[in-house]
Amino acid sequence: MFLLPSIVIGVALAFALGGDLRRVLDFPLRLPWIAPLALAIQIVIFSGHVGLTHGETVFLHLLSYGLLGGFVVANARTRSLLPVAAGLFLNTLAIAVNGGVMPLSQRAASAAGISVPGNANVSLHATHLRSLGDVFALPVRIPLANVFSVGDLLIGFGMIGFIAAVSLGPQTERSFNPRRLAAPLAVSSFRSLACARFVSQAGDWLTMTAVVGWMFATTHSTANVAAVLLVRMAPPVLGGGLAAIIVDRLPKRPLLVSVEAARGTVMVLALAAATTGRTVEMLVVLAISGLLAPLSTAAVPALVPRLLEEDLYEPGNALLGVADNTAAALGAAGGGLLVVLLGIRPALGIDIATFVLAALVYVGVRVPPGAVERAARAASRLYGVRYLLTRRRLLVLVAAFGAATLATGLVNATLPRLLDMRTHVGAGGYGYSLAAITLGLAIGETAVGTLRLGSGASRWIGCGLVVMAAFLALLALDRDVPTIFLILACIGIVDGTTDIVFETVVQREAEEHVLGSVFGFAGAFVRTTMIFSVALAPILNRLFPPNEVVLTAAAFLVAVGVVTLVSVIRVPVRLPAADSAQPAES
Repeated sequence: MFLLPSIVIGVALAFALGGDLRRVLDFPLRLPWIAPLALAIQIVIFSGHVGLTHGETVFLHLLSYGLLGGFVVANARTRSLLPVAAGLFLNTLAIAVNGGVMPLSQRAASAAGISVPGNANVSLHATHLRSLGDVFALPVRIPLANVFSVGDLLIGFGMIGFIAAVSLGPQTERSFNPRRLAAPLAVSSFRSLACARFVSQAGDWLTMTAVVGWMFATTHSTANVAAVLLVRMAPPVLGGGLAAIIVDRLPKRPLLVSVEAARGTVMVLALAAATTGRTVEMLVVLAISGLLAPLSTAAVPALVPRLLEEDLYEPGNALLGVADNTAAALGAAGGGLLVVLLGIRPALGIDIATFVLAALVYVGVRVPPGAVERAARAASRLYGVRYLLTRRRLLVLVAAFGAATLATGLVNATLPRLLDMRTHVGAGGYGYSLAAITLGLAIGETAVGTLRLGSGASRWIGCGLVVMAAFLALLALDRDVPTIFLILACIGIVDGTTDIVFETVVQREAEEHVLGSVFGFAGAFVRTTMIFSVALAPILNRLFPPNEVVLTAAAFLVAVGVVTLVSVIRVPVRLPAADSAQPAES
């Protein structure tokens, strides 16, 4: 059911990304007549205007899927059609094992507001592989509301990807290569960078969850818990500003080692505060740690161009992104578990060990001689910030990210209320939603890591914000629990892709001796908008229902996405001079 809408969306996305739709019409597909024939068979047998027996309907239905399968097999070398092939396989499997009909969930049918006619290709009574059936629903309040399956979703996304990739040129269509993800790991310095980053992030999240649990257990004060969260968000704003000034001017490896060692030392003070039960001292220590963290956050992506060939920026950034999300999940879960089983002091002791370990692993990062730092020191202290302000294209992308954080932060703060009113899944609903978003982030980051982004990659950021807005609108309107969590995962996927595209575009378009400044400034700006969104959320939720708050965020994202897309189209790419440092040897 997603085929025709996905073609329309694919054409619109290809146009927005600057693709040439004539390439799609001229693409050399094998047996191109099969797909229209299969679609025509399905339209005929389920139109209700042809008197067919149940057996004839089942046979023709399976025949249509067999034809589509033959079309996919004939074009197996077209990589962008792989999701379509996977979706067809899952749908065919579900239909075949249920005697020619697709399993249908009564819950999904009710959510979509549809009834099941006698000649339908779905059945409420099909019992085999029901999870592959039509178990998701588009809300009844939107046009073309209907039920759909995992296979339908893959077919739709696959067709959109196929049209967009082919329209951008044959090189783009062939750029998908899963083996690219492993290529950066062949560089020993990058392996050390990624491993150290993972350990450090895990320790950071372990600290936060352990201290929140200890603070509430000790004081039973939500105000103190809020204070912990505040000192986690506010000091990194100043830290990002500090990073924008000093990261490019210092050798990166000693800086990373020093930051992790300093944070480990600060955690020793946190351990002392926990031992004596001093909550104020604990907050001060967390604030200092939060002030130091952005130095590392800005330095790590700034190092990628010095460790990897340009062709490996995408998979390198993707691996770092997946490492961050995995560390967040494991660190948060580990911190909560440790503080329950062992108490705050052993938890902080393990946290200290993670920062020490990260510092030791960063020692293994071999960075080329400091030509980049020498160039940064030769400029004024605020040169990097002024550089960004004069590069309209990069400035627009940073501003877009900050604006997107404002919208997503508002939605994130509204989610508990929205889920409580719509899903009634209980206190764990917010945790489930974060898990869905995190899973989507990992999928989106991994997907981008398999691609080679072209010169028009920055357009995707504007398009991605519009796509995310569409998912937010669906989130606000939908009432079906599985579909809501699927939408949250899709939001994470789009967010993950835009994160990696942003980092890659900055690394390609900015000069190496200002990368730390750009990433530091971007981090400070994003943190500022996040704090503002968290402060704004209670006010808006007091005035409006949660679904209207989410719709407002979606409308804001559409405006930001359109402005971003128009701005990056109008401003030509300004590539840095080709005198950058050589990649480190592995």
